[in-house]
Order: sequence, then C-alpha cells, then structure tokens
Amino acid sequence: MSSDLISMQFAYGPLILFFSFIFSKYQPKKISTIYGYRTTRTMYNNDIWGFANKVSAMYMIKASLAIIIFQLLGMILNYTSEDFFLVNYIFLIIFLGLSIWKTEIEINKFFDKEGNRLKN
Repeated sequence: MSSDLISMQFAYGPLILFFSFIFSKYQPKKISTIYGYRTTRTMYNNDIWGFANKVSAMYMIKASLAIIIFQLLGMILNYTSEDFFLVNYIFLIIFLGLSIWKTEIEINKFFDKEGNRLKN
C-alpha cells in the first residue's frame, strides 16, 4: 500500500478534531441552512439551535479524539493492511454516529418535539 494512502488514512482523525474545535469556538449565531447542527427540530428557534450546536461540537471533539487514539494504536502496532483501514473507517462511522445519537439524547432531555425548553 502506498505511503500517500496511509498518510491520508491517518490524517482524517486530526482533521475532524481541527474542524470540531473550530466549530466549537465559532458556532453559528443565527439558524443557518449551510453551517451548524441542522435538523428540522434544531432549526425551530435560536434557543435549541445554540444548545444543539454547543453539545454536538463537544461530542464531535470526543469522537475525533477516540478516532485519533484508535489510529495511533494502529500506527504503534504497525497495521497498514487494507483490513485495518476498513476497520478504521467503520470505527469512524460508528463514533460519528454516536456523537449524533448522544446529541439527540441531550436535546431530548431539555427540549420538547417543537423545540421549546422543558420546564424542570
């Protein structure tokens, strides 16, 4: 396997971390159809929009750190086979999916289906 493919494979974890960090520091202030954690529910009002973007950025950072740790273990153990790359991509999809799932759980704790904050 070429070294370019290997370096590209191990670059996406740090790239996701970089963009997640940028997203956490520069969250969209207004509801946007281009940038942010966009679901029908999170776009109802600015309260749920801000909350969802803050929470999703936190979970994306955690997911990217887990991906980087998994990639580092692969580097340390010198896994460069195509099977490891497939497992690496599956790991990426699982952790990014978990970050979305956890964000939705947090949204459900504090907001109703119409995007209104729940009373405590």
